[in-house]
Amino acid sequence: MRELAIVNLTKRFGRVRALAGVSFKVRGGEYVAVTGPVGAGKTTLLKVIAGLLEPDSGDVLVDGQSVLGLAPEERNFSYMPSGQSLFPHMTVYDNVAYGPRARGLSEGEVAERVRRALELVGLWHRRSSLPHELSGGMRQRVALARALASGADLLLLDEPLSALDLLLNIELRHELRRLAKSLGLTVIHVTHNFEEAMAVADRILVLRSGVVQQYGTPEEVYMRPANLFVASFSGDLNVLEGSVVAARDGCLVVELNGLGELLVEGHGFQVGERVVVAYRPEALLLSREQLSGPNAFPGRVVELRFLGPLTTVELEVGGAAVVARLPSHEASAFRRSEPVYVHMPPGRALVYPYPRAGLAKALAV
Repeated sequence: MRELAIVNLTKRFGRVRALAGVSFKVRGGEYVAVTGPVGAGKTTLLKVIAGLLEPDSGDVLVDGQSVLGLAPEERNFSYMPSGQSLFPHMTVYDNVAYGPRARGLSEGEVAERVRRALELVGLWHRRSSLPHELSGGMRQRVALARALASGADLLLLDEPLSALDLLLNIELRHELRRLAKSLGLTVIHVTHNFEEAMAVADRILVLRSGVVQQYGTPEEVYMRPANLFVASFSGDLNVLEGSVVAARDGCLVVELNGLGELLVEGHGFQVGERVVVAYRPEALLLSREQLSGPNAFPGRVVELRFLGPLTTVELEVGGAAVVARLPSHEASAFRRSEPVYVHMPPGRALVYPYPRAGLAKALAV
């Protein structure tokens, strides 16, 4: 498969809009994560691509040819639903062999595919086991092996790691990407966990209420989110409200409510316009002394929360609650209740028009 193109897909279930004009492209061999909150339309999108649901309008193209007229088994896609869905009465071997057998392959070809898939996920030695005899992580690996053994051009993975504990989730997300890249597979991986999406994906598609919010590399989506929702969904955020009091040469001076003037980089805003300025916690700098330059505000350390290599520092700045995240060796220099200066670098600010529907609605997930 050279390219999968999703063209203006729409789908409704009664009054509920599941997909609203969704369009994007996936290159052959690319690993794409589709993420968003519950009800965003992620699973519906996957099922439409797989052929398990018919769209109301739009198209699914493979190398420029529509596959909407093809049955699911004719599309050469492998759909792995959430919850593994292994056959409980079948051995690991027979579960993995199910797809190749359904395609009419000879038992010799089936055996070779099953062996290779189970060896790739490290479970060939458990080929005679039943699903209930395996751990949750092993069952997840069997489900993945079944998808791999199908020989499909495209893997469609619906929350493949959601049922696992955190450590196993982290281990398998790297294993998934490694396997996909080593085998040259094209993958669409649905997850509500943005951190997981960043770990596995070449590109991330963010959905909200069936509408594409952003499609880009993990770095683009996290560092340059297209709107306030993406900024909030993709990571922790300090949100400050204000109005533009000066704008020139790609820089803005924003009068922040309760804090004073803040210099930020930004384009396309007018003097007097209400804006929202957001900072990632790791973008903030702390010091005991005011450094030279703009954007240094006096504050007070409220709490420090040790998180291993990083420490979250909760602050009070001008009556506002602000959070910074520092390497733990740097955070150890600060103490609860002591005064500090909070520096907000102009180039690290995310600036957005104040949402017409209100801040709470814009940030809601």
